[in-house]
Amino acid sequence: MEANFYSDWVAELRQELGQLGYQVSSRPDEEVVRVYLNLQKRLVEPKPRKVHRSKEFQCPAELQNGLSVAECAMRRGDDLTPHLSKLIKRADYDDPLLNHWGIHHLHLGTNIDSDQFVERTGPLLFAMFDSECAYLINVYSHGAWAMQDMVRILHDNWPESIEPYRLNNVIGLANSVSDQDVKVVRKKNVNTFVEIAPNIVYAPIGGGSASSGISVDVVRQADFIKEQLEELERAVVENIEEIAEKAREKGISLPKKPRFELKEQDGKSYAVEADTRIGVPL
Repeated sequence: MEANFYSDWVAELRQELGQLGYQVSSRPDEEVVRVYLNLQKRLVEPKPRKVHRSKEFQCPAELQNGLSVAECAMRRGDDLTPHLSKLIKRADYDDPLLNHWGIHHLHLGTNIDSDQFVERTGPLLFAMFDSECAYLINVYSHGAWAMQDMVRILHDNWPESIEPYRLNNVIGLANSVSDQDVKVVRKKNVNTFVEIAPNIVYAPIGGGSASSGISVDVVRQADFIKEQLEELERAVVENIEEIAEKAREKGISLPKKPRFELKEQDGKSYAVEADTRIGVPL
């Protein structure tokens, strides 16, 4: 039999990315997967969230209306893409702040421009999102990408949100790390720990960056999904006789060399034989 679920999946990703305007038709499969997963990381999934402001939160008066617009969108579960950086249009862009610390920055304009983004603002909203909450850290000037105080605010206000990244049994860093140090080494895709206080040290809460600059989370996820698809493919191969028997019970004979393709329907995955259209739930 023939089957290549990974290639089938990549073909779907190429089509989806192409429809979104990303040019990936000539890229190798591995790059297409990483572009797609990196895009998912850079976007904020549209879903209703509780909005929390830090104790330190302050917003300039002239941006209060824009802040209200963004917060309402978060509570309703609207698409926040219009508030994100226009670099979201670049398929190959790696967001260092997001990759290192899991923090998004959003513009607080109120009017939508012709390119479907809100008008750009100098001060930006820095926030972290999970599946249920939006944690509004503060509003800072453009360029505050290496301000370790953002991690301290997350720790002081919502320590449970970043608990998995706190290093156990670590007293502190051998050498202190300044915001300028973070800025310099981040340009070289070097990951740094953040020391909040004695005995409170965090690993990169965004997962960190690989030496190429891409998110470590993206690399791991890409490898994991490929392994899972190859495992599903092996399961179909190993059970082909049982599948053929089930098909005969329905009055359908599989071809001598059946070819199975990966298909999705209603959020479920199936191995579908190309000629007979017999579907096997995965």
